[in-house]
Amino acid sequence: MMVATSDLTRLTFHRDAWGQLVMVMPDGTEHLGVEPIRCFPLSDRAHAIALLDGNGHEIFNLPSLESVSSAARDILEYELAEREFVPVIQRIVATSAPNPPCFWDVETNRGRTRFQLESDDDCRRLGPTSVLIADSNGIRYSIPNIEQLDAFSRRIIRRLV
Repeated sequence: MMVATSDLTRLTFHRDAWGQLVMVMPDGTEHLGVEPIRCFPLSDRAHAIALLDGNGHEIFNLPSLESVSSAARDILEYELAEREFVPVIQRIVATSAPNPPCFWDVETNRGRTRFQLESDDDCRRLGPTSVLIADSNGIRYSIPNIEQLDAFSRRIIRRLV
């Protein structure tokens, strides 16, 4: 669907009676059960937001969050935050073994948890100091800056990345 860049500020969102997100296009067309997804969630979070229908088909690709009204942006940012559950590891408390597969006890910004790390490949460096870890259930954990971790936690992470 083609929408002029100047019309993007007329793109609106609201919830229906069942709590589903509804997108109203500038021409008045409504799409029910819309789900926003970042196309580049790690490298470019503010651009290329895909808006999918209830079946996972792309309805529209928003070039930038800045291109919509502030009300629409607030709704989209809330929806994206709900979808992108990525706890931040603040400290590694213990590991069951020095190398994967092993269990990790960690403290995150969402509380303490325990997860299984299957292989070294589940720890990925995203930049000079940032790391993304995926547990055996597919939950992703972020370490924005390994230099801010305690010595024990840094030693564990450096062994894997």
